[in-house]
Amino acid sequence: MRTLGGDGTDRMEGLSDGLFAIVLTLLVLQFEVPDVPADDLPAAVADQEALLVSYLLSFLVVGLYWVVHHNLFDHIVEHDRLLLWLNLLFLLSISFLPYPTEIVGLYGTQFAWTLYASNFVLVGLLVTACWSYAARAGYTAAGIDDRMALMITIRGLITPAVFTLSIGVAVVSLTAAFVVPLLIVPLQVVWARYYQRVTGDDPDG
Repeated sequence: MRTLGGDGTDRMEGLSDGLFAIVLTLLVLQFEVPDVPADDLPAAVADQEALLVSYLLSFLVVGLYWVVHHNLFDHIVEHDRLLLWLNLLFLLSISFLPYPTEIVGLYGTQFAWTLYASNFVLVGLLVTACWSYAARAGYTAAGIDDRMALMITIRGLITPAVFTLSIGVAVVSLTAAFVVPLLIVPLQVVWARYYQRVTGDDPDG
């Protein structure tokens, strides 16, 4: 039964877009221009390599989640109080990301990576929870049947699964752990092709 809800999700999407914009901006604020003599500048910039890698990875994954959130809420046409709170929890997990991004960039330890990757696992699980709840509650567009809803849920679990894998890889090699998230791209491509073959629809259309 719907509790304090209604048609449309414009306000949820507006709040979400605004927070995504803030987070993407905050990610770059972790950088400080080195205060060193000009001759030492190349070495000082090189010392920020881990910070740059963590920034680029975070920017790309946060951007991916902005696209995912946008696509999901194209299909979610109604809401209730619980969906509002689930979306707020998702935004909470997104807003925390600049902190572990800077931690992993500055320290580059197994613990730092575990904190960083765990944040992305939480982000993925919460946005998938938003979709799964909306689909089960009947808040999605009429064209979304149970099979399509399930496949979209599975897609949402790809990124948290990859970051969970990276936590295990970090135990063996921290360098390899930084590379593991690249698996998201081919896995998303495989999923999209399978979805299109099964449903005949463009998953991002």
